Amino acid sequence: MKAKQWLIVLCVLGVVMNYSAVAKAEWNFGVGTGLFRLNVDGDIGFHTNLQGPVELDVDLDPDDIDDLMETAFGLAGYATDGTWMIQYSLSQLELEGDSRTTLSDGSLYSDLNFEMMGGELTVGFPVAATDRITLRAHCGVRYTKHDWDSEVTVVEGGTTTRLNRDIDESWADILFGMSADVVLAEKWTWNSLVNAGFGGSEGTYLVSTGVSWRFFEHWSAALYGKYTAVEYENEEEGDPDWYLYDVDEFGAGLSVLFHW
Repeated sequence: MKAKQWLIVLCVLGVVMNYSAVAKAEWNFGVGTGLFRLNVDGDIGFHTNLQGPVELDVDLDPDDIDDLMETAFGLAGYATDGTWMIQYSLSQLELEGDSRTTLSDGSLYSDLNFEMMGGELTVGFPVAATDRITLRAHCGVRYTKHDWDSEVTVVEGGTTTRLNRDIDESWADILFGMSADVVLAEKWTWNSLVNAGFGGSEGTYLVSTGVSWRFFEHWSAALYGKYTAVEYENEEEGDPDWYLYDVDEFGAGLSVLFHW
């Protein structure tokens, strides 16, 4: 597997926090990252001067994203006193691609650069707990930023036409959700999370579940799956600043955390 393929984890908007509750008043911390195989399926729309509003179907599997990826970065962590749970994540992903299409009397060249950045902060509190199961309610905020830079060059009939389209959009959502940590064995825990975000977006929904293993005193690993549905729309179709991002982002991953 190529090195870029392994780096795709860094576009994750959060790592599954493989944490087991501890009955201590002192604060404990963890930080880590991992590997994630991302799929993107949905619609992206924007306004063009020649064609007006354009809506495109997007269907990218992990290999497609690997081919387009230029840079990526991601980090996630937590802090807890055994009751309160603070979680955070930061991420950045840059995709770049170009293509050439043959026309009846010339060619069309396109160059595209897309950068997505995000950050998330949540605070959780247990609403029910037993020796093996802990349920927490969460609230927080998620920030997302998209930066598109595209250039289309049409060479036809001896005439060259260049079109540029830049999109710089960001939004923040208030998050509400629930998590469940189920102790399966001494060093094994099943972690699940659901949340919904509203505010800047039309609605964002996330579901994740995975199994974590505390393989050393200060280290743990988790195998998990995650699905996120995102719908964001700026202005209305037909407006010059119209932008639509209505996609499902999903996949499976492996995370590693250091605890202290």
